[in-house]
Amino acid sequence: MSCARVARPGWPAVVAAALAASAVSLPAQTPTHPLDDISAREHWSVYEALQASGKLDSTFRLLYVGLKEPPKSEVKTWRAGQPIRREASVHLTQGTFGYEATVDIIGRKLLTWTPLPGKQYMTSIAEGHAAEALVLKDARVQAAFKRRGITDLTHVGCFPANNGYFDLPEERNLRVLHVTCDDSRGRISGYAEAFGNLVAVVDLTNDKVLRVIDRGVETRTGPVGGHAPEEIGATRAPVNAVEMVQPKGPTYSVDGHEVSWQNWKFHFRMDARRGLVVSQVRYVDAGKERSVMYQGSLSELFVPYMDASDPWNYQGYFDLGTYPSVFGGIASSLEPGVECPLYATYFSSYVVTDKGAPRERQRTSCLFERSTGDVAWRHTRAGGSVNEARPRTDLVLRMYMNAGNYDYLFDWVFQQDGAVTVNVGATGMDQVKPASGTPRDNDYGRLIADKLVGVNHSHFFSFRLDMDVDGEQNALLVDKLQTTTLAADNPRRSVWTVQALAPERERDAMRMSPMNAPEVWRIVNPAVKNPFGWPVGYEIEGHGAMSLMTPDDYMRRRAGFVDHTLWVTPYAPTELYAAGDYPSNSVAGDGLPKWTSANRAIGNTDVVAWLTLGFHHVPRPEDWPVMPVAWHSFALRPVGFFARSPAIDIPRSR
Repeated sequence: MSCARVARPGWPAVVAAALAASAVSLPAQTPTHPLDDISAREHWSVYEALQASGKLDSTFRLLYVGLKEPPKSEVKTWRAGQPIRREASVHLTQGTFGYEATVDIIGRKLLTWTPLPGKQYMTSIAEGHAAEALVLKDARVQAAFKRRGITDLTHVGCFPANNGYFDLPEERNLRVLHVTCDDSRGRISGYAEAFGNLVAVVDLTNDKVLRVIDRGVETRTGPVGGHAPEEIGATRAPVNAVEMVQPKGPTYSVDGHEVSWQNWKFHFRMDARRGLVVSQVRYVDAGKERSVMYQGSLSELFVPYMDASDPWNYQGYFDLGTYPSVFGGIASSLEPGVECPLYATYFSSYVVTDKGAPRERQRTSCLFERSTGDVAWRHTRAGGSVNEARPRTDLVLRMYMNAGNYDYLFDWVFQQDGAVTVNVGATGMDQVKPASGTPRDNDYGRLIADKLVGVNHSHFFSFRLDMDVDGEQNALLVDKLQTTTLAADNPRRSVWTVQALAPERERDAMRMSPMNAPEVWRIVNPAVKNPFGWPVGYEIEGHGAMSLMTPDDYMRRRAGFVDHTLWVTPYAPTELYAAGDYPSNSVAGDGLPKWTSANRAIGNTDVVAWLTLGFHHVPRPEDWPVMPVAWHSFALRPVGFFARSPAIDIPRSR
């Protein structure tokens, strides 16, 4: 839902997408690994346990069901054929209250039942319908429609953007939604005509509209952003087909959700909130499996808009913590041959309806080898007469996420040189507002189409990286690159040198790396040395942009993880989400700022690195009506982990 209101291009469309499902077919499914996702039959066991507990009434609605992982020590000592602990974490609402529950799946038993703090639970489709009903019958809203010449409400829809929370006294401890409306009459693709100056602030706790904000009738645009063939006109001549094939089949092997490829081994699953969860990443070095990372996943996605005018000033979205129920799980179905190669291996996953019934979402991830003609390494010797080069092949694990007007692509790329790269691609549609026809149109964005302003905004992705480099006892090393002035008798005036720091506490591990003061961040195992006396390690490369909001901005304070590019915390199984468990209507300081306030020790212990990958987006006409994919990335690269290049043994030819 990022970068847009919950249901753009229309609340009904999102409802349909979230509930779309294949016919219910439940073949016997038995998880074979402690970290496997919850199967369809297990989802029914969760439902039956909740019903048998006596806690549910007729108003219950499930917002999230995901695997509650066994203790890390238990997973690491587990061997194939041994019993598996299976528990589920459940978020739900009942009446006007939210709850979190833990269910023993095998025993079909409720283990815990906890009321959620305040009104911070995820939003839901049902909540959107309730808010829409309140808004459409409000006399002030109806009058605003009439001022806009709207008398036929057949195709008018209203939907919540559950982000406009600033802890105002009249909203405190209430379930408050900002609701906007549009008219889809005449729409073929793209957006319905939005009424950007009209917002209703709804109190769902007491079922009333608190206030209606109407900043004046906008310039009428009609439906915008159409990109269907009949709307854009003739398309160019197609390129001749470029086919990617793998005639002998894949080199990797898959056992359930455990993957082996070249020297890599890892497990993955799909989570409705976190997306791809990649676990137990190991590298086979000289026949020995060496641990690199216990688990990596997306933790939160925050998209704040930079328009100071009311009602736009409330717009800032916590996609993972607020909207998974509306999305029907954050992973979208992939189109073979377009979003992944035809020869890829595809994996489906299960989500649940708000009443607990499992539904298969097909092809939510894909796995494939990729060669694009790049080289892994190259060298020319003997006066240029001999070239040595090796072809590069990557293994790609991919997921797509639709978040309202934005679509995001996530690739976990395993490389033959021992590195893991995470690529994030942003595409979809810009969030726009009607132009006023005055110079102020460019104050907070740019005119990118007729009568439309694309509003400036930022994207911040938090990735949780539970590093286990050759074991759990790890530490952070910070290599500060700094200028050293040389002695007067040296004709060279300066060089840069490296000063290594070893932060011992969380506060010292809060890092940024501006271009004029660069740093290299390594997660190392101090107890394991390479042949040259270094502690073995992996560096985190790729820092991205930082927030430009002031520290006292309440929206920034609710997304405190954006304050630093890198955070390092001691491992805690309950600390999964950088902005806290429940960022909807959240108060400032949840998540990483709250946890790290204790300033816990991080030296030579089990640590988790949190990377903020950010970028700022100043819209341009070339983004409209659908923007080309813009890529951003970070990498985990070995530093002293190997005694030589792990890519040196790639053969000359296939």
